[in-house]
Amino acid sequence: MTEPNGVRQLNSRDFAALGLFDIAFVKPVTSDGEENFEIHTADGKLVADAPSWEAAVSLIAENEMQAARIQ
Repeated sequence: MTEPNGVRQLNSRDFAALGLFDIAFVKPVTSDGEENFEIHTADGKLVADAPSWEAAVSLIAENEMQAARIQ
């Protein structure tokens, strides 16, 4: 059985781009005793921050993406 256009056929650059415009990761961070939530693209680039988890998820949804949490 062959795998049409399977993930195994992707080069490393194409693999790194998977989900780039579909998924954003939310990372809780603490600075000077205050919790904040960073928003990163699938390739790890920091693109925004928000004061709460809900605000981060809302911002991601406004950009038609799905949120995922990084611990």
